[in-house]
Amino acid sequence: MALFELAQPQWLAAHINEPGVVVIDTRPAAEYWAGHIPGARHLDPALFALTQTDAAALARLHAVLAWSLSAIGLSAADQVVVAGAGNEVNAARVAWALAYAGQEHIRLLDGGVAAWAGTREQAAPAVRASAYVVRPQAAYLATAQEVLEATRSGAARIVDARSQEEYAGQRSNAGRKGRVPGARFWDTAQELAADGRYAPAAQVARAAQAIAGADERAIVYCGGGGRAARTFVALQLAGHTATAVYPASWNEWGTAEHYPVETA
Repeated sequence: MALFELAQPQWLAAHINEPGVVVIDTRPAAEYWAGHIPGARHLDPALFALTQTDAAALARLHAVLAWSLSAIGLSAADQVVVAGAGNEVNAARVAWALAYAGQEHIRLLDGGVAAWAGTREQAAPAVRASAYVVRPQAAYLATAQEVLEATRSGAARIVDARSQEEYAGQRSNAGRKGRVPGARFWDTAQELAADGRYAPAAQVARAAQAIAGADERAIVYCGGGGRAARTFVALQLAGHTATAVYPASWNEWGTAEHYPVETA
């Protein structure tokens, strides 16, 4: 299982040159090339967005993970620091993907690149490609089939990280309106403090008591997996280590007529 931690900019400044510390920049490529944290390697979060969770889709995800993580020279032993523009969904999606791939130590730069006060560079770092071996961690990814089974058995708590309007069936990003039957609403605003940093873990843990026990399996979904990934990160930081992401989320569930939808 992965260890999730926050890295403050001061910590990164003190450790950035240590062997095995790898910064991954998840901002759009144009922003990365305009100036990034020294040594940071770029990774496109869109690579890990899914619209299906069948066997073929997961096989493609595994191939993309192996190719992309090898291309940036990553090894399983590296201490990764994921840096987005801020504490937004792109950095969280990459952090989730790394955990699913089997990376064991993942830090998120709290406040993202915007919080970094050090120098920036425009040149890409010289890295040697690795042969990254993906070790899929099934505990971190839920398929549509698992979500369907959970609606029948109650084996996992289903958590909806979309807006209140989407949860209530007033609007939808894809297909039908409504929610997964039995899903509990989670207000993603609870994940961040007023300054945009991650909220204190104890505060998130208290709020999360309304959706799942700390040891209960919770499956988080949203519209397309991004918001769910940030909720996943926030809950992992708060000690809810049995949390998983349904990465295809409403893009899959809302467009497939054979999956039940609740609107009342």
